[in-house]
Amino acid sequence: MGMIGDIMETLDRIPIWKRVSALPDEVEELKKRITALEIKLAPATGEQCPLCKEPHFKVIESTPDPQFSFAGVLRDTLKCSACGHSEFRQRRPGKI
Repeated sequence: MGMIGDIMETLDRIPIWKRVSALPDEVEELKKRITALEIKLAPATGEQCPLCKEPHFKVIESTPDPQFSFAGVLRDTLKCSACGHSEFRQRRPGKI
């Protein structure tokens, strides 16, 4: 078998070596998963839509709130370019 074969056989009996020897395959699999996620997130242009969960939910209009504009409240219209869902949100600039 030879000296190298004997060394490899001995290393294969050590639990941590099995894990270390599996790392290159694991790293390659993780790289593929990261690349797939980056591709999926690259076109993201807004928040996640509450209905379809796509990252295309964004403010398309902002106007003074019809009832609370006296207090500086704005009414934002958000729309998802993926599914068409839209909703209104109130916000007060400068306040979280």
